[in-house]
Amino acid sequence: MHHHINRDERVALAALLREDFNQSEAAKHLGVHRSTVCRELQRNARKNGSYHATHADCLARERRKESKQRYRFIENRPSLALLAEALLDPLVSPEVVAHELGIAHETVYAWIARARPDLLCRLPQRGRKRRRYGSKRTRKQGWTKHIRSIEERTTELGWEGDTVKGSTRTRILTHVDRESLFVVADLMKDGTADSVHAVLKRHKKISGTVTYDRGSEFALWQMIERDTGATIFFAHPQHPCERGKNENTNGRLRRVFPKRFDLSTISKRQLDGVTELMNHTPRKSLSWRTPCAVFKKACCNSG
Repeated sequence: MHHHINRDERVALAALLREDFNQSEAAKHLGVHRSTVCRELQRNARKNGSYHATHADCLARERRKESKQRYRFIENRPSLALLAEALLDPLVSPEVVAHELGIAHETVYAWIARARPDLLCRLPQRGRKRRRYGSKRTRKQGWTKHIRSIEERTTELGWEGDTVKGSTRTRILTHVDRESLFVVADLMKDGTADSVHAVLKRHKKISGTVTYDRGSEFALWQMIERDTGATIFFAHPQHPCERGKNENTNGRLRRVFPKRFDLSTISKRQLDGVTELMNHTPRKSLSWRTPCAVFKKACCNSG
């Protein structure tokens, strides 16, 4: 099996050749066969016969890149590339696209990074790396003294809720069904407890159990219980993992409405269009069923 010289070995080889070592002596010092050095010099030396490590490494990388062209799955199938581009959306991840096309999601990511960097804006995180947040101090809130803790919740069924902030006072109130991942989203003029109560008291879908974080927008939880018939629980402070389905849902909404987006510029119809796409996109965690299909089945079972 041929040995491929790496960058460090090229630097050493160039130094040995400058010291007038012949190919056999240089190969012995590098611990490779002399034919390996011979091939390296034939392929990557300059036209005048001199050998420089940086120049040789550039030639080797370009040759390696070109040698894989015929093995690139999507690039060599224009119809597949067009279909992948058509399916890709901030709310339709490469994993979903790959499932629809019957290929590995790594293939889709590699194709975007290598050949279509213009499509990075359609990725769930738009190519950004995940940010790690440190712990925050917990603020004391008087209204939380008598709340119902998540520890008292005896069922895994029900809803999780939260709000999504923008650059203005307008917010999106989101609820996600824990079993089906079905999303309900409402626009609010601000993030006050009165606005949350006003939206929920006329809601017909939200019932059963609901789990919120301890944000002040849910301070009127007892009035919400009275008007909706739901039983409300609260997660522990600084424990978003206890409402993981809702956190993931809000992250998906952020793909369309990123932070500092002016939410007052969108209409209820636009928001409904986004949630409809989310509810009709197959999810791997649902065995590639859509949240809408699972939610309707859950409704039938409960009825």
